[in-house]
Amino acid sequence: MRIVTLMEDTACAPAFACEHGLSFYIETNGKRLLFDMGQTGLFVCNAARLGADLGAVDIAFLSHGHYDHGGGLAAFLSVNSHAPVYVHERAFEPHFSHKPEGIREIGLDSALAHSPRLRRVDGVARIDDTLTLFSDVTGADCVPQGNRTLCERADGQYFPDRFLHEQSLLVREGDKTVLFTGCAHRGVVNICARAGELLGRAPDAVVGGMHLFSPSTGKSEPDEAIRAVAARLAHTSSRYYTGHCTGAHAFEVLRETFGERISLLAAGSVIEL
Repeated sequence: MRIVTLMEDTACAPAFACEHGLSFYIETNGKRLLFDMGQTGLFVCNAARLGADLGAVDIAFLSHGHYDHGGGLAAFLSVNSHAPVYVHERAFEPHFSHKPEGIREIGLDSALAHSPRLRRVDGVARIDDTLTLFSDVTGADCVPQGNRTLCERADGQYFPDRFLHEQSLLVREGDKTVLFTGCAHRGVVNICARAGELLGRAPDAVVGGMHLFSPSTGKSEPDEAIRAVAARLAHTSSRYYTGHCTGAHAFEVLRETFGERISLLAAGSVIEL
């Protein structure tokens, strides 16, 4: 399996653009996949520099309904004429960030909500024998405190986002399975636990954000909360590749536990598994 980071908050070289966002191009089992599409169309430029042919992508996935993961959806649809895009059925509902200076909408472009390319799913969705989406995460262990600034709206009232629109992807190749997360708003511990239930074991690798840093506040989770996440994940042999909303400080704290089992993502980086 080959995983190319098309977009992340940092870049591995000056030639690659970066922004607050995430996007992965995945080659596996003779298929080309796209998981998330960054905040803008910049991931398309990085893909060209990396030789990742977005026009040949077979299937695309959107992890949740926030602009930094789906803001590039229109750009992808313009360069790819055929790939279905799997989204949670609630992804296009309005989502907001609540800051001291006011409430800001952080959802997806509603103009794309009725695109015929979208495939709306919920719960556990088995795309084929090697690809499984799931959103039915019920655990409440180590849920990020940064979620407190995020909300949804119904009947004119704002309330804490329940992240029912968030989904994660399991990709199996041979005897290995990789778990892809977007921001892990439901808690990376709970998402990994649900993945373990579906697989009957822990995934071999976990790739994506852990939401241990809040761009709304500019603060990381408390060190004790980060260490609690590490302690609950340390019993498995999973390898972790993380970045974006994990944050540089949280990464260093996690590395105290995981050592060489954890690596930092950057736009332009390539993982071979």
